[in-house]
Amino acid sequence: MFPCRKDCPLRTISIGLLSLALLSLAACNADSNEPLEPDLPESICAPPGYGVTQGGPGVFTNTILSHERHIVLMGGGAENDQAMLDFLRGAAGGDVLILRATGSTTSYPSYFMWELEADPQPNAAVTIRLDVPEAGTDPGVLCKIKHAEAIWLAGGSQWNYVGLWPQTLHEQLQQTITRQITIGGTSAGAMSLGEGVFDAREGSITSNEALADPLSSNVSISLSPLAQPELNGILIDSHFSERHREGRLIAFLARFSLLTGQAGVRGIGLDEGTALRISDSGFEVFGPTNEKAIWVYEYVGSPSMTPGEALTLQETVLKTRIPPGSRGEWPIDMSTWSPSELSVVEGIVTTYPSQPGAKRLDAG
Repeated sequence: MFPCRKDCPLRTISIGLLSLALLSLAACNADSNEPLEPDLPESICAPPGYGVTQGGPGVFTNTILSHERHIVLMGGGAENDQAMLDFLRGAAGGDVLILRATGSTTSYPSYFMWELEADPQPNAAVTIRLDVPEAGTDPGVLCKIKHAEAIWLAGGSQWNYVGLWPQTLHEQLQQTITRQITIGGTSAGAMSLGEGVFDAREGSITSNEALADPLSSNVSISLSPLAQPELNGILIDSHFSERHREGRLIAFLARFSLLTGQAGVRGIGLDEGTALRISDSGFEVFGPTNEKAIWVYEYVGSPSMTPGEALTLQETVLKTRIPPGSRGEWPIDMSTWSPSELSVVEGIVTTYPSQPGAKRLDAG
């Protein structure tokens, strides 16, 4: 495995050597009058056109498979192999589609098809990179979304996904929910799957900046057109501990609550290299070491904010850390995870001790 597929250099197979080997094999078979290997089945989807770059082995077929519904959210950085194998298990040997706006078209297909040694191996793993947003209406792209058993959103900028990709593409992706296929993403891809999303329309923002003026246009919070029903009332952030994003996630929750008028909203912070898997059986956290974790925040209240002023919340925010190896029912019951209480006054976040008597789920 090689890390950080959202912006790492290309890893390619030598097409020239492969072609030469196939030609030699064909000549040998012709001389010996032995039958040739059968051709690959014809793809059910047309090749993509202008503005689309495609990479990866195999072709999409119309095989009916008993795939499973998994949601896999990864925090960026190096992929966690166990979480990605769980993602592929959801596809049950079907067609895997990787969608992205920038970056490599060969790294993920190679990783999914061979490096992970998944059982069953995917029938196909294909990356579609939309070099221009309007290419999202391409019939070949829409066809692959329609027939994929699993879809992965790569990293980059979530504004490409939720703000620039066309409505036709968003609608096709939402229709996959009725087929209950597996879907997931890393970094920006994971963030795009929550009901609420920091859409990065004006670029990224730090915790100090968000807390200093949560009503700033730079704190751009919207409802994601790619939201998954398992993530209703939830907003995702990535690269969490590494980039000190607690403050901005709390500011995002205040804006999310203001936007929706919901009585309670939650934020999930994903450390790099960690992943959260959600399925009918509940949730599981994957990670390289216990130093990593996912972080769950809950805000129940009615925020009152003034433009140009730092964030002050009249209500406390609950916070809990859930380490790798943890499992439990979904949605997470905060009371079983010894949550801390956070106070936010004039942009300063203060942590209080854990609530007495709280019980923690077995992390085995």
